[in-house]
Amino acid sequence: MPKLNMCKKTNLFLLIALAGISLSVQYDMDEEVAIDVPREEDMEMETVDDSESLLSNVVSDVNRTLSNLYFHVTSSNATVENKTQALNETKKLVKCKEIMYESEDIEPIVEIVNGSNLAKLLQVKPDISGRDVDADCVLVLFYARACPFSAHAAPHFNALARSYPNIKMVALDALRHHGINAQYGIVGVPTLKMFHNGRPVGKFNGTEYNIHLFSKFVNAITGQNPHGLLVMSKDFQGPVSSTAEKETDFFLILSWLFIVVCSIYYFMESKWWTMIVEMVQNNWRESVAQHEHND
Repeated sequence: MPKLNMCKKTNLFLLIALAGISLSVQYDMDEEVAIDVPREEDMEMETVDDSESLLSNVVSDVNRTLSNLYFHVTSSNATVENKTQALNETKKLVKCKEIMYESEDIEPIVEIVNGSNLAKLLQVKPDISGRDVDADCVLVLFYARACPFSAHAAPHFNALARSYPNIKMVALDALRHHGINAQYGIVGVPTLKMFHNGRPVGKFNGTEYNIHLFSKFVNAITGQNPHGLLVMSKDFQGPVSSTAEKETDFFLILSWLFIVVCSIYYFMESKWWTMIVEMVQNNWRESVAQHEHND
C-alpha cells in the first residue's frame, strides 16, 4: 500500500510538471507569433504612406516640367513679338532725299499744284524699290476752298513747310481737280497724305488739324525732327487760304437732284403709290356718277 501511494503521488507530480511545461511552451509560442507577425493595420498604413509619397513626387515632377515648358514658350513668344514690333517700327520709317536750296535765306513754302503737276511730282523711279533708299518725300494736302475744315487746317500746313525743309509740301484743290481723287484714294477733304518715291506711305487720320499733330504724323513716318513749330500771322494769308470761300457747289446740287429723282421713282413703284392712285380714281368715279345722277 505505501508503495502504491508513492507511485500515485509520483505520477501526479509528473502530470503536474508536464502540464506546466506545456503551458509555458504555449505561452512562449504565442509571444513569438505576436512579435514576428505585424498587424494588418500597420501594413495598411505603411502601404498608404508609400503610395502617397510616390504620387506626390510624380505630381511635383509634372508641375516642374510644365512650368519649365510654359516659361520656355512664353520667352519664345516674347522674343518673337519684340522682333516683330521692332521690324514693324523699322518698316514705318522712310528715308527722304535732302532738298538742296540755292540759298540759305530761301524759306520753304507750300506749292499750290494742279493735277498734271502733282502727277509729275509723284512719278515712281523704278530703280528705287524700298523705303530705306533715299527718295523724294512729298506731303500733299487735298483741300477745298469752300470747306471750313480745310480753311482751319490751312495755316498749320503753311507753317509746317518751314519745320521740315527736306520734305516737299504741296496742296491740291480736290474739288476743282476732282478727276484725280479716285487715283489717290481721296474720299473727303481735307486729306493729308505722305508719298515716298511717288508711292503713298501714310495718311493722316486725326480729327483735329494743327501743326503739332501734323508734325507727329510726319515724324512717325520719316523719323525727322521739326525745326521749330510756330504758326505765324503770314501763314493765315497763304499759300493755302485760311478763309472758306462762298461758291456754288454744283456737285452738291447734282447729288441732291439724284437723291430726289431716285426717291420719287422708288415711291412710285411702291404699294403706297398704288393705293393713292386707286383712291383718287375711286373718288373721281364716285363724283362723276353723282354728277350724272343729279343731272
